[in-house]
Amino acid sequence: MDSLAQILQRVREEARRRNVRWTNQRQVIVETFITCGEHITVEELHRRARAADPTVSSATVYRTINMLVEIGVATKRQFGPGSASFECSFIKEHHDHLVCLGCGRIIEFHQDLIEQMQEQVAREHGFRLSHHRLELFGTCAECQAQSGDVEDDAVANDNTAPGS
Repeated sequence: MDSLAQILQRVREEARRRNVRWTNQRQVIVETFITCGEHITVEELHRRARAADPTVSSATVYRTINMLVEIGVATKRQFGPGSASFECSFIKEHHDHLVCLGCGRIIEFHQDLIEQMQEQVAREHGFRLSHHRLELFGTCAECQAQSGDVEDDAVANDNTAPGS
């Protein structure tokens, strides 16, 4: 994994190559994005960057995040009909996502068994994987509790036929 300084250096060099002026605002946006450690929307990134520098405009945030996607520093994800979210491509190892349809919460996870099964399926079909992503959609525990729709674990895990 690259350090914050290495990522910033890479982004500054790419900005120069593209004739994009490197400003204090752009520095704040990139640092805020890289260090947030979670999926973030442009709106939330703008809010956080403005907390550090009130002169940061939403237009600069949009242009900067798009540049980060183009150069491979950010990954854009669309988890449903809401705003796209972004995450830093260099900070985390591969992971998959659980997405709550109620509150939009995104839980990252890694499961070796799922990874092995995906590779096995690809091999069985003569397919060479270059990359993949797994997104599971449902309702998080907090939203279930708020709606009173929490499934009883004993019932959820009961695989016996009725009357057995």
